[in-house]
Amino acid sequence: MDMEDDFLIEVIMSNEVNQFDAVVRAMNVIRRGKVIIRHMSIDMSDSVIRVSIRARGEEDEVRWVCNKLDKLYDVVNVKYMPEEVHMSKMVVSNG
Repeated sequence: MDMEDDFLIEVIMSNEVNQFDAVVRAMNVIRRGKVIIRHMSIDMSDSVIRVSIRARGEEDEVRWVCNKLDKLYDVVNVKYMPEEVHMSKMVVSNG
């Protein structure tokens, strides 16, 4: 059994016909996956839609979501990577 980790999924879609249709299709795929969405941002320009997703789940499930997204006709590129844990700096002093 795999452990759940945090991942960053980045999706680039073409924005040729109807930008909302492309986003809704992608969201339907994502909601079918067994991942927890922690944060999502969508940037729409005249030519492309960039979706950045912070998700938690098993890597196999994240890969499944990315493979399904990659099969959508508006999707140009999909990639995922483990999200790095950033340590906060702590200053300790006596006195």
